Amino acid sequence: MRVSLSETGVSILGAEVFIIDDRSVNRKILTKFASSVGDDITVSAFPNPVDALEACARTVPDLVITDFKMPLMDGAGFIRNLRGRPATADVPVIVVTAYEDHEIRREALEAGATDFILSPVDPWEFQTRARNLLRLRAQQLVIHRQTVRESEERFRLLVEGVRDYAIVMLDPAGRVTSWNTGAERLLGYSEQEILGQPAWRLDPADGAGAGSSSGVAAMLNAAALDGSVHGEHIRVRKDGSRFHADILVTSMRDEAGRLAGFSMVTHDITTRRDMENALRDALAESQVLLRELHHRVRNNLQVISTVLYLQTIGMPEGELRHGFRRTQQRIDGLGLLFRNLLGPSRITSVQFDSYLVDLCTTLVGGFDASRHLRRAVDVGTLSLELDMAGPLGLVIGEILFTASDFRAPAAATASSGNAPAGNGLAGNGLDVSILPDGVGIVLRFAFARPPAAPSPFQIGGHSALGTTVMSALVNQLDAGLSVQEEGDRVAITLALPRTLFESG
Repeated sequence: MRVSLSETGVSILGAEVFIIDDRSVNRKILTKFASSVGDDITVSAFPNPVDALEACARTVPDLVITDFKMPLMDGAGFIRNLRGRPATADVPVIVVTAYEDHEIRREALEAGATDFILSPVDPWEFQTRARNLLRLRAQQLVIHRQTVRESEERFRLLVEGVRDYAIVMLDPAGRVTSWNTGAERLLGYSEQEILGQPAWRLDPADGAGAGSSSGVAAMLNAAALDGSVHGEHIRVRKDGSRFHADILVTSMRDEAGRLAGFSMVTHDITTRRDMENALRDALAESQVLLRELHHRVRNNLQVISTVLYLQTIGMPEGELRHGFRRTQQRIDGLGLLFRNLLGPSRITSVQFDSYLVDLCTTLVGGFDASRHLRRAVDVGTLSLELDMAGPLGLVIGEILFTASDFRAPAAATASSGNAPAGNGLAGNGLDVSILPDGVGIVLRFAFARPPAAPSPFQIGGHSALGTTVMSALVNQLDAGLSVQEEGDRVAITLALPRTLFESG
């Protein structure tokens, strides 16, 4: 429809009117009436709604006059289908029916009918209603075009004001139709130089061409199918220099759903990529440095352990020799941290389960993890940060030393049937359990002791660490430590909060 504004209002020129009626006589009559509504009216008549809907995909009508009772599809179904298409959602529809039935009117109105005319059709009434609806349609088009023009102007001003992003509009064939200031600054071409040129001119030489499987051409093809596509690619400036670009391509479609063009927004991310690469290099260097540091710390711990061991050679049995041996074992326990690191990518975390097994096996003679360690909760994925694993290892070591110092004689334990004799503390009945808790996990160390052993137990009180240091370590872990004595058995429990561990 061509619309013109005058002092008398909106003039209707070149309106498209569709007539749908299964009776040829009615189509001829309605066509004659519609042709006389205004100047340059084009009328298309269809015997059924299906043909009319196919025509709507090619030409958007300005007015539709339809019968209600028709084969293939009734008037309500036709109107609903028409309203479901974006291009024809607002087209006025007049329903012509011979039935003054309120149910038919209700059904047509619910489907989206605009007006009604009763058959037989009065020519004056038909022309008046049709003319009014065409004028209303013309006013809607005027308002829509004004809104579009205003939006386009606002968009143009916005785009021109953006200097850090190249905002380029392309036609369906991928040729440049608009070029903002940011595009000129980023890519080097003036608008006069690039208008009408294919967008893949901005690709490197090895990726250029409309048939390229990469670059701009590929992004346009993907956007035409999916609506939009985002990615990072290499782009080339007018002077031949290349840069890393973050690109968003969005397809644009007209009211009929046909491809109308593309918008392409490009941002130079070379600086960001360089910073990311530098950060990766620095991280890799820090990983190497940390691994070297771990290696040197582990070696020094081994040297200290060896020196302590050598100090005990020839030393008479007694508290001094015992203290040296316990200190050496604590050093060995700290060295186990580095044997249980999670791997090259996580060299600041320790695998909890294997670390616990290594502590028990190293610090307790004859400890068999397959027989004496019971896991009532799955801890295979739990890990500890190094700064927490160290204090935990010291606390567990003191518990094991306590169990060792207060162990029952092998013969007495063997006769009680708790465990086979001859295997040191583990053979005397040490059992370690990992139990579930509502807020974490509980480690339970159970062992036998002679009735004459002192009570109550003071974990760490007999050792070089002392109760004060033990209490500080337990508090650092936010843990709980307790002792239960039942006859010739002692159970030491260490409650660890879930926040102490990492998953994965």
